[in-house]
Amino acid sequence: MTLLQVNEVTHAYSSSGFFRRSRAAAEVLSGVSLRIEGGTCLGLLGASGAGKSTLGRVVLGLEQPMKGQVLFQGHDLYALDAKTRRQLRRDFQVVFQDCYSSVNPRMTAEQIIGEPLENYENLSVKEQKRVVGELLERVGLSSGDMGKYPHQFSGGQLQRINIARAIALKPKMIVLDEAVSSLDMVHQTNILHLLNDLRSSFGLSYLFITHDIKAAYTISDALAVMEKGRIAEYCEQKEQFLLSSHPAVKGLLGSMLSEHPRYRSKERMSART
Repeated sequence: MTLLQVNEVTHAYSSSGFFRRSRAAAEVLSGVSLRIEGGTCLGLLGASGAGKSTLGRVVLGLEQPMKGQVLFQGHDLYALDAKTRRQLRRDFQVVFQDCYSSVNPRMTAEQIIGEPLENYENLSVKEQKRVVGELLERVGLSSGDMGKYPHQFSGGQLQRINIARAIALKPKMIVLDEAVSSLDMVHQTNILHLLNDLRSSFGLSYLFITHDIKAAYTISDALAVMEKGRIAEYCEQKEQFLLSSHPAVKGLLGSMLSEHPRYRSKERMSART
């Protein structure tokens, strides 16, 4: 079953200045279409400025496109009344790149994770505390961490708290916008393993927005490559990505360095010849 369907979405921003009139809108998305099936992960790749994050905001219902549709569970997000959109919103969560700016520094882990529960559930204080403790343990932390503040956690631990908040309402889909990009390799690997485990356990779907090919390939079932606001290549099976002859894909693959430094100079030399 198709959970998310993006149909021919086009979006643009107008540029203006204090001493000049607004210029013609510059398209950042142009006729973008994609779909995500229930229980699957679509990796959305592209260089900086390709339009990935803008598409993410449009998909989340945060920025209305100039043209096109975003259908979630068959409902057009931008044609819904406020009440229906709010009801649908609990099934659609997000985890951003900057784990620190994504939380209120004055709130404890318990308050951060409990916020969506307070908005959508009618739990007693005791029951909510129990649920938050279980969520913390589910993402690899301890229920004893409930009283800690964001500055008392590492970046990887705080991103786990953001993930716990995202799964608190048992959503059907999570948009992960560069969710592991700011973490070191060890924490990246651990978070990717956690996300795969959660997807399997809860039947989640992901839109995994990133410029990191290795991370996308690790977690995704299908891969889409954006270039200049368009979908340049769409691979229903991620294995097709490595075989693609599209210049945008080749450019991304060519930008990757070998994991071990001893091979990097050889790559540079072979590139010159």
